[in-house]
Amino acid sequence: MARNIGADGRTVFRAVITFGNSTTPRYEGPYSSAGGARARVSFWRNHLARSEGSATGRVEQAHTVWTPVGEQADPIAAAIARAYRAVADEINALPQDYECDPGRGDAAEYLRRRADEIHPAAEEPNQ
Repeated sequence: MARNIGADGRTVFRAVITFGNSTTPRYEGPYSSAGGARARVSFWRNHLARSEGSATGRVEQAHTVWTPVGEQADPIAAAIARAYRAVADEINALPQDYECDPGRGDAAEYLRRRADEIHPAAEEPNQ
């Protein structure tokens, strides 16, 4: 079954767990929240403590970047484009005053065009 965790470009998290004296970690995830990954680390610590074993762990995060197959992913460009789009949304959310700021809509549209040049917006997945 397909999973949709992090498929929309959000931050995803995983638990990195090391059992006993092992130097090889085990990875569990992805999870849509840091809390979900932390819960897995706590589970393994508590579960192994009951049987006199041990485990250590931490939570890591990743940012998904979608690109066409065969193209190199550029997470920095994706983050910049995402920031441009967020600022454009904030500009559009401001109350409009055509006398004081007649070009505001142009600024938001410029930011969206520039974001698409840097990193094209991902298409919405079909539900």
